[in-house]
Amino acid sequence: MDRKGVTPVIATSLLILIAISAVTTTAVFLQDTTDDLKDSVNDKLTEDEMKENSAISISYGFNNSQGEISLIVRNAGKYTLLVEEDDNKNWNLYDQGRPQGFNYSNYSNPSNVPLDPGEQIAIDTNVGYPTSNPKILELEGSYGVSASIICTSEGGSESC
Repeated sequence: MDRKGVTPVIATSLLILIAISAVTTTAVFLQDTTDDLKDSVNDKLTEDEMKENSAISISYGFNNSQGEISLIVRNAGKYTLLVEEDDNKNWNLYDQGRPQGFNYSNYSNPSNVPLDPGEQIAIDTNVGYPTSNPKILELEGSYGVSASIICTSEGGSESC
């Protein structure tokens, strides 16, 4: 009989090549998956560390020349905070719980406003200085940082 077929050596070689291909494909898939998982965990740890070690404080507030409240805000944390990034403000100002706009006293046309640890920034609020009832201003920023201050004009002395 004249049989045509694959010799056992070629068949074994083909099976070994198929097995190596399957193992290699699986290894590449698992490597990508573990890298993605590792990056995700590292990003979460970094974000948690940033939240834990970031803080702001309002050093003081005062009645500026426009009759509005200006605030001196200090980065009391360990990391640089961006107040504004690519023309988008990362911080929000609230007057009695209502959102308010603000400008920077020392930046004329900001696109990125960093606040390094220990540094201060002057913020001009659009909130009029109180003449009778106290004003409660709250500033919230990235990583859950926040600070508040009460401004009053009791007894003729303007203080925040």
